[in-house]
Amino acid sequence: MARRVVPAALAIVLGAGLAACQSGSSASFDAPPSKSVAPSSHAPVPAATVAVDPADGATGVGIDQQVKVSADGGKLTEVTVEDVDGNQVPGAAAAGGVWVSAGGLIPSTTYKVSATAKNSAGDPTTLTSTFTTAAPSKVLGSKVAPLEGETVGVGMPIVVYFTAPVTDRAAVEKRLKVEESTPVLGAWHWYSNTEVHYRPAQYWPPGENVTVTVGIKGVNAGNGVWGVNDRVVHFQVGDSHITTVDAKTDRMTVQVNGQTVKTVPVSLGRDKYPTTSGIHVVLEKTPTIVMDSATVGIPKGNPDYYKETVLWDVRISWSGEFVHAAPWSVADQGRENVSHGCVNASTADAQWFYDFSRRGDIVQVLNTPRKLESQNGWTDWNLSWEQWLAGSAVDDGPASSAPASPSAGATA
Repeated sequence: MARRVVPAALAIVLGAGLAACQSGSSASFDAPPSKSVAPSSHAPVPAATVAVDPADGATGVGIDQQVKVSADGGKLTEVTVEDVDGNQVPGAAAAGGVWVSAGGLIPSTTYKVSATAKNSAGDPTTLTSTFTTAAPSKVLGSKVAPLEGETVGVGMPIVVYFTAPVTDRAAVEKRLKVEESTPVLGAWHWYSNTEVHYRPAQYWPPGENVTVTVGIKGVNAGNGVWGVNDRVVHFQVGDSHITTVDAKTDRMTVQVNGQTVKTVPVSLGRDKYPTTSGIHVVLEKTPTIVMDSATVGIPKGNPDYYKETVLWDVRISWSGEFVHAAPWSVADQGRENVSHGCVNASTADAQWFYDFSRRGDIVQVLNTPRKLESQNGWTDWNLSWEQWLAGSAVDDGPASSAPASPSAGATA
């Protein structure tokens, strides 16, 4: 590339005049001046010049290119290469006194180079230039749950969804930071190359304030994928809401901060369509939804087909399990399991539970013949702490399949 050379101002050495005097007497202000002034024998010292590669104003610079700074007619005394945020690129002098960068550059970033060299007389030459790196082949973005300012339940995991595959999980995980008002033991767990969760060893303490920083700007996620933006999210943890649904007793028991506040009769999935057992996390809620069994594999024409407008729906799995109002099964609630997999309650009890619930609340289902599948919702709490740690970037276990879409159908 072209090199920019900037000379310093030339140093000028002036000869000093000599005063005349009378031989054997003191200096006289009336004495005539000497007839000649002796010139200096010192020649001017040429200024040092500084050159930078990439050239000033260069664009599309490769991120693997080294920045090189050299001096001619002098010696480099200071070199700084930094981005607009003041993050410096490391480097050191190499053969011939040339300064060479040692750290990788970041895509789509403008860098400023400042360099000073001095000639043999100590006169400085300073050069300032800029260059911009090329855009990455793939950009890594992120989406985070919970949302900014959200109040969640004690079972809410921190979920980061990436917009491109992460193959260097360790590099990315090192840039994920969780800060709590009351410090707790927690860890990250990778479910796939595009999804990583964080949870404490035990449920969050009620009243916890949490700050999540996804600091992926400038991180190389592998295979040409680079993070370009950071994200910061703050959320709060509300009271502990732990609900237990027992298929043997057909009762739903709700506790707040360890105290039982309500027990209601319910009906769970019949033998053909059992509700899944395990620790569910409330995913979302909606006051009205049309439940069409065709979306969960029971087509129109099947004797078990249904299409109902259902009220007060609290989703606990992506495959379509809800706690919801079911006025058609009130006679069976507390007595027999007759649903297609959901937890049926009376309209009044379902509305109370809907108003009570928030994302991240725990709903544990007991004594059914079918277990909750991994990633059929936020299923993090069904793993032991040892199993959870095995999914960190340190162990880097195999990526699991992606979860069912949150827009999947519902059972009734």
